[in-house]
Amino acid sequence: MIDLHEYYDTANRHNVLLSFKGALSQEILVEMGNIVKNRVNLNKKLKKLFSIFVELSQNIMHYSSERVEIDGKEIGVGIILFTENDTNFTIYSGNLVDNQSIRFLTDKIDNLNALNEEQLKDKYSSSLHADRPIESKGAGLGLIEIARKASGKISYNKHKTNAENTFVTIKVQIDKE
Repeated sequence: MIDLHEYYDTANRHNVLLSFKGALSQEILVEMGNIVKNRVNLNKKLKKLFSIFVELSQNIMHYSSERVEIDGKEIGVGIILFTENDTNFTIYSGNLVDNQSIRFLTDKIDNLNALNEEQLKDKYSSSLHADRPIESKGAGLGLIEIARKASGKISYNKHKTNAENTFVTIKVQIDKE
């Protein structure tokens, strides 16, 4: 039997406001977004938090290598966790990434972390007008947008799960003040 009491205590210790593990469809994203909006007073600063939450969730939806079919659509599976402490909110996302794509993802995060605010703004503008790769599900702006809105660097860790996949966790913080 799974010890939910242990999970509950851990969630309380880390002040988890929202936790979801499973297939992340557009409908689930909308409902989780409503929960986040209702749990957090969305002033201008915290709208950044909501935007990051949406971007990380969409990354799971579109790019997780673990997929399930729901209503005829392939949907990514992952986990998203939203915590709060006295000074900041933190959003964690995690999902399996194809080992052939892991270097591209981590290099992109490392490159974004090396840029200052002005350089991130320029990167966003140039990416907005650039041709997007055929395999891209968006304009390629998600991680750039996250880096621009985060209160610090994007953190990540990776755990190789098998010959095909690595589980990647991304952590992003937004200061309350």
